[in-house]
Amino acid sequence: MSNFREEYEKTYGLMRAARKPISQELHDKLVALCQRNCWLKRHGLAFMDDPCLEEDSPYTFYEYEDIAMLKLFFEHGNWSIRQGVVYRDLFFCNQVNGGDEWWVCRYDPTEEAYFPFESVTMKLVIARGEFETLLADMQAATVEQCKHLDYAGRSKSHE
Repeated sequence: MSNFREEYEKTYGLMRAARKPISQELHDKLVALCQRNCWLKRHGLAFMDDPCLEEDSPYTFYEYEDIAMLKLFFEHGNWSIRQGVVYRDLFFCNQVNGGDEWWVCRYDPTEEAYFPFESVTMKLVIARGEFETLLADMQAATVEQCKHLDYAGRSKSHE
């Protein structure tokens, strides 16, 4: 019989080691962004039935620089609402407690701010083998194309 802790470390230890803390300035910017989402904001819809859940659900954000580690993060699963990750100019935040629905935001350098544009069920995207292409398309698209959900097929992987 295998040891669960050893197996977990073997599978996810690198992923956990690869995550990086974000700056306090970026954290505050992302919290302000989340306050615009009725599912993520303080005292929002997700906390109406159980106000005590508010205390158990702090905003916790990390950054990944390696797409393989980011994919492993999403494969691992994250059951906590308000958990988010930054990858390059994209920000993903889990907006369903106990779920896998990621609010996707992109950084607009002109505005010096993130804007929300999508919601993605990552385990489904990964199961379909579309993860890397999805992220490449989102990043290859212009800010305006993302705002109009016109990012599919924008990366070179579609040529």
